[in-house]
Amino acid sequence: MKTRFEKIMRIASELLSYCHSHGAKEFHLDILEHDDAVSLAMRARPDDLTPDRLEYLKTVLNAPRQREIEQDYWELIGESQDCCELTLLGMLCDTATIQYEDSLLSIELTRHD
Repeated sequence: MKTRFEKIMRIASELLSYCHSHGAKEFHLDILEHDDAVSLAMRARPDDLTPDRLEYLKTVLNAPRQREIEQDYWELIGESQDCCELTLLGMLCDTATIQYEDSLLSIELTRHD
């Protein structure tokens, strides 16, 4: 089994890939390890984030965490070169906050142990 930091790195990579695929060329990423959780905060300026895409992002990242299946699913993140696996991220995180103001996308994710 991989460590929790390796899991958060795959999640971070997936978010960065998503923003890059939507035209972002500048990214800021903060990862904070707590005793019982890991938090990830990312900011980017995607060029073509439409209202529909933003709503989809909010929906999939706020899906309820599914601990019973995450052992099988987290390893799938980042395996596909053709599309982002955002639908899996929501199942791997406990909380997600997504904001989009003045062309700045901010995403905060937390995974509790």
